[in-house]
Parts: sequence; structure tokens; C-alpha cells
Amino acid sequence: MQMPRTWITLVCLLGTVSSGFISSHDTHGYLETSSSAPVLQTAALPPPGTDTLVTLLDTSVTLPSEEAEDERLPAEAEEEREVRKLQAGRRRRGAWGRRKHAATVEATAYRIAGFGPPVTGWRKRGKGQEETSGLFAALKELHADKQRLMDQGKTQQEEVEEGEDEDDDDDDDDDDDDDDDDEEEEEEEEEEEEEEEEGQEEEEEEGGGGGEEEEEEEEEEEEATEAPSNQTETQTSSTESPLSKCQTADREISCRGVGMSHLPIILNPLATNLDFAENNIRIITPQDFSGVPNLDTLDLSRNQLDDESFSRSPLANLTFLKKLNLDGNQFTRIPALPPSLEELKMNKNNLGDLSPRCFKGLMNLLNLELGGNTLHEERVSPLAFRPLQRLLRLQMDNSSFRSLPLGLPPMLQELQMNGNQIKEVTEEALRGHVHLRALQLSHNLLHEQDIAPYAWTHLKSLAALDLSYNKFTSVPMHLPRRLNKLSLQHNNIRHIAAFTFRHMRSSLQSLRLSHNDLSDEGMERVSFVGTYRSLGELLLDNNRLGEIPRCVQQFKNLQVLRLDNNQIRLVRQWGVCHPRSAGSSLASIHLENNLLDVERIPPKAFSCLTDAQGLILYPQQKLSRDQ
Repeated sequence: MQMPRTWITLVCLLGTVSSGFISSHDTHGYLETSSSAPVLQTAALPPPGTDTLVTLLDTSVTLPSEEAEDERLPAEAEEEREVRKLQAGRRRRGAWGRRKHAATVEATAYRIAGFGPPVTGWRKRGKGQEETSGLFAALKELHADKQRLMDQGKTQQEEVEEGEDEDDDDDDDDDDDDDDDDEEEEEEEEEEEEEEEEGQEEEEEEGGGGGEEEEEEEEEEEEATEAPSNQTETQTSSTESPLSKCQTADREISCRGVGMSHLPIILNPLATNLDFAENNIRIITPQDFSGVPNLDTLDLSRNQLDDESFSRSPLANLTFLKKLNLDGNQFTRIPALPPSLEELKMNKNNLGDLSPRCFKGLMNLLNLELGGNTLHEERVSPLAFRPLQRLLRLQMDNSSFRSLPLGLPPMLQELQMNGNQIKEVTEEALRGHVHLRALQLSHNLLHEQDIAPYAWTHLKSLAALDLSYNKFTSVPMHLPRRLNKLSLQHNNIRHIAAFTFRHMRSSLQSLRLSHNDLSDEGMERVSFVGTYRSLGELLLDNNRLGEIPRCVQQFKNLQVLRLDNNQIRLVRQWGVCHPRSAGSSLASIHLENNLLDVERIPPKAFSCLTDAQGLILYPQQKLSRDQ
């Protein structure tokens, strides 16, 4: 019975050799037998690499007597089970050691290669990305080496198991062997479970929360995967948000100042008025208005539109469009527009010239505004306005004109050219414009000598003439006969010639001469002949008059008289209201800010006023003793 104990000792030694990665605190194991049985003297397990033959020679074994062999058989079986348990523990520690060793090798290789710590979760990368990355190729080789070390450990473990199987085959007791096999299988299953648990614990300890890092990486990958959809939703919301800020009332949709960079597609066949002013719109396509075929009014003012924005004729399909506002954009020429248009506003753009065909097809245009550009008479073709046969109003304020352009539309009724540099008015410029009713030439450089003698004579329908803020020193002669309103404020007028208004056939109703340099000597008794029956408003404030003009009492229909801010000192008893005049219509007189002594005014001086509250006498300027 000496053979079983020898085999047990050999198996233990082989197990020790196979566990080449066991830590230092597990290298010394001891075999213990039952105290009642003959003692197998303790043999210190040699460290890896020690010669096993020398160990066998140094080990002394006490052999039992033949009479006690039968009694020791159960004890030997129990000892074998204990040995197997010890071997299972060694295998567990060996597996842990191999993993620890492999991890150490991997970390050392990373450090030598200069890659830093191992990258967690690198196997989750795409295959194409692994192959194209030098870092992941090196990682792949390192992990292959790690797997090779693990395979070697498994091979040694299999050899030990084969040796155990041979020992079991040599055992005489088949029943005990079967029981032992069952126990080994159960132990192996338990060992595998324990190894998995220990491996997870070791990985958590060694990786410093590597599992958490992997979970975080997985969450980041999921977030990265979801990012495009979130961006799509954000883009959708940003596209929809400006339209949601629009206001709708009846058939009008207002999106003024909501920060749009492009036009949204609106599906509303009943809408007739769209307001997209004060945005950042740069591009317009024909599809933008496909949902509003009945559009009547469109406001695109104060955007970033230019010639390229209208290169595809985006408004061609709007056959009912009548009013278009393109103020405050960056156009350098008139774009292609639908022929149904009746009103076009292109103020404050970069228009520099008007070519002969720039208004082609706009035969229905009635109102045109081109103010605030860099236009002047030399860059405007005489044929430019020819297609505009029905144009009634033309506004070209705040430009660079030095004279009236030629070729103005024949049906024109109102011409506004305020704020230019006009120095002359020729007969040719206004010839044939018999329908012109209003001419505004304020804030220019006109002087009475720069107006042709018969420049106004052909304007048979002219009713309002604005010549304010110019350089006139006298009221111009040869004014249109049917003129109703003449504005000459803020000039340097010092004189009104006799019979200046005589030819006007009692048509003038309003004469505004405020803010000039008129004095008592500058007005004659017959200066206003021709206006006595028609004039209803006479403004002479902010001049240098010393007394109320004597002609005032001769106006039959005068309603408003302003003489404030002059130097008037005296009011005559019949200077305003004549006792013979019956049915006076005078309702308002302004005499404040003069040099009047109100207490010395005759009591019946203003008896003809229809409204006592219409008399304004206060405040007055303080009269010094020298005056």
C-alpha cells in the first residue's frame, strides 16, 4: 500500500510545478493527515523551478503495518479528498496569478511602447477603424500574447487533470472513483464560478473602476449615436420656431423681425398679405410662395436681398401681386417682377442707374419709390420710364440729382425729388406733364434765377409746389396759375415783388413764408394782389416784421394768420379787422414772442375773430429800456 501515498505526493508536486504564476504567499503549502493515522511527515512544497527528485529524497515516509491496512482505507479516501480540495485552491490561485501576470505584461508593454495605460473597451470599436489605426493594431498583438499565456496555463491544467484521471483508473475501488469524479466535477463547477467571481473582483480592483468606465463609454457611444437625431430635432425646431412667432389675422401673416434667414413655406391659399420685413433673408426661390397663390401684398424690406436673390425670378408665379416692398436691401438693379405689380418700393438700396429696359413688363405700375439710392440724371436713361405708361407717383428723394431727369412718365401726377442737389429747373424736363398735380423739390439748391421763365407755365394741373429749404431770396415769378399751396419756408426770402400772384386767378389757398428774412420794407401793398379772395392760410412767422402787414385786413377768407416770433411792436386799431368787413372767417392769430405791450393794444383790434380762444398773445419778448 505504499504506492498510493507516493502517487499523492507526486500529484501535489506536479500541481505545484503547473502553477507557475502563484504568488509568494501561496508557494508553501502543507499536507496534513489524520492524527490517528501514521503521520506523513510534512513536505514543504518547493517553489517553481525546484528539482522534484531532491524533494522526494528528502521526504521520509512512515509505512504502516499490514494488519492495519484495511482500517486505513477510509482514512486514505478522506485524505485524497482533502488533497483534491487543496489542488482546487491552487488551481484557483493559479488562474488568478496567470491573469495578474498577463495584466502586468500588458501594462509593461504599453509603458514600453509609450501608449500609456491600456484602453478599456477597445474591442467595441469598428473593425475598419481597428485595422486602420496603428494603436489598435499594437493593442491587438498585446492581447494575442495575453491569450497565448492563458492558453499555456490551460494546457498545464489539462495535463494535471489527465494525470488525475490516470490515478483514478489505477484505483481498485471503482465506486470510490465514480464518487470522486462526481465530486471533482462539482468542485470544478464551483471553482469555475469562484474563478469568475474572483476575476471580476480582481478586474474591478486592478482597473480602478474599469467596469464603470466601460459603462460610461457605452453611455457615451449611445449618446453619440443619438446625437444626430437630437440635432435633427433641434434643426426642425429652429426651422419652425420663427414661423411660430408670426402673427396671423384674417388673411394677413406678419413675421416682422423674428430673425428669419430664409422664407418658410406657408400653405395658406387664402392669405393675401405677407410681412417678412426686418429679418436676415438672403435667398428666395419660386417654391417659397407656392402655398400662397393669391398673394396681394408682400413686404421684404430691411433684409439682406441682392441681385442674386432674384436671379431665378421667384415672384413670377404671383400673378395677383400688387404691392411689393424691397426697401433697405442691397439691389444694384431692378429685378424681374410680375406684370401685375401696381406699387414698388426700392428705397435705400444700391441702385446706380436705370437702363432702358429695367422696367420692362411693368405696364400696370402706379406708384414707384426709388429714394435713398445713388441715382443722378446722367445715369437715368430717357427711355427708362417709357414702359410705365400708367405711373402716377414717382419718388426719388435723397439721391444725387442735380436736375430733373428727362423722359418722365407722361401720366405722372406726383413727383418727389426732395433732398437732392438740384440747382436748375428747365422747360424741357416738365414739358407735356399736364397731369402733374404735386411737385416737391425741398432741400435742394434752387435759386429763383435757376428756374426757367416758363418752366411752370405748362403745368396746368399743378396744385402743390414745395420749394422749402432752398436758396431763394424772393418769391419766384411765373408760378402755375392753378396753384393752391405754395411752400417757401426756410429760405432767404427778403422781398415779395408787386403783383407776383396776380395771374393766379384767385386759386392760391395756402402761402407759407415762415423762417425767412422778410421785413416791412420787403412787402408792398400790392404784393398779394390775386390772393385776397382765395387765401385761407398765411404763415409769416419767424421773420423780421416790425408791424402787422396792412394788406391783412383785405383778405376775405383768411382763417389762419401767424405772425409770431417777429419784432412787432405795434397793433393798429384797424390793422386786422376793418369795420366795413362783414362775415369775417378769421379764426386764429398768433402774435406771441414779439415786442408787444399787450395792455396798449386797442380793444377792438381783434373784434372780427370768430373764436376768442384763437388769439395768442403770450408770451412776449422782454423789451429793454434802450428799445
